[in-house]
Amino acid sequence: MFDHLLERYVASLTTAGKTPATQRAIRSDLAQFCAWWEQMHQRPFDLTQVVERDLRAWKTVRQQEEGAAPATINRGLSTLRRLCTWAVEQQLLTENPVKDVADIPSTPVSPRSLPDLAVDALLRATRAEPDLRLRLRDEALLALLVYAGVRIQEACDLQLRDLDLASGTLVVRSGKGGKARRLPVHSEAQRALSRYLQEVRCPEGLPPIGSEQERTPLLVGMQRAVAGRPLAPGIKTRVARQRIAQLGKVAATQLEEAATRERDLARAEQLRACVLQLETAAPHQLRHSFARRMLKTGAQLPEVQRMLGHSRLSTTGIYLTPSEEDIRAAVERAGLYPTRLATEAHSSTY
Repeated sequence: MFDHLLERYVASLTTAGKTPATQRAIRSDLAQFCAWWEQMHQRPFDLTQVVERDLRAWKTVRQQEEGAAPATINRGLSTLRRLCTWAVEQQLLTENPVKDVADIPSTPVSPRSLPDLAVDALLRATRAEPDLRLRLRDEALLALLVYAGVRIQEACDLQLRDLDLASGTLVVRSGKGGKARRLPVHSEAQRALSRYLQEVRCPEGLPPIGSEQERTPLLVGMQRAVAGRPLAPGIKTRVARQRIAQLGKVAATQLEEAATRERDLARAEQLRACVLQLETAAPHQLRHSFARRMLKTGAQLPEVQRMLGHSRLSTTGIYLTPSEEDIRAAVERAGLYPTRLATEAHSSTY
């Protein structure tokens, strides 16, 4: 699907300092457009033959037929715009066919997060793991996501030397865009991480400062194919995401059972709403939840920006946009009868 020209561009991304994650996203965008172009024109993709009307047709198909989100389409347009700008600079194209193709206007959407009740249920779901080693590892992983708001890749990249429980700080060395940041560690996270270090990761004590052992991954993974299922330093992001999804399903089951026993109808409805969200729980939702909790409890936007490692304050500002839960609650409050009062009045007739 990729011709030699596209391969040259992708190779140039490494020289330009693009991270592997960014390169994968760019390659995915290009592959999607190439596949569409080849299907549309019934011939191998050739960037030199791409014209502006191709981009407009692709944008329409993505929006109207495939139902892609405006942000997804605009990201693809940005990728293609940069590709064609590079091709013009390399004198491979005479002009940029994407230059005058506008992005799709979109209303800012609040990042999808989990309510506090769901986050609490996720933390409690680790207790269902019978293997103490995995349970403490899962608690450590969740502590980083829930109480520090780090990205899942950042959590998996952390080394032993990056965590300083004595000073209550954590260093993220491989943040997005290669930027490092130092973060304070919440007291709840410190307790979970301390127990994990003492009982699982470093039962014989922390390695000497400056040693090679200190540079090994903080989190461990289980070698399921080896007899005895030993633990080894390092966990892949794919495995970590799968683990969060599994814990989300456990938490959902536990809340569903609690909802069936709940006599307060409004409370039962709240629990079931959390069940639906937990069934599709993902690590990035915990990052978004962390940011919203900080703002809700009085943190200033620059403080949240520093914790999340955003380059621009405007990126952090998206968390000021009301979430679906905020809007739904506001709509309920705007009814002729508040939901809780209506529920209590209905249940009192039984």
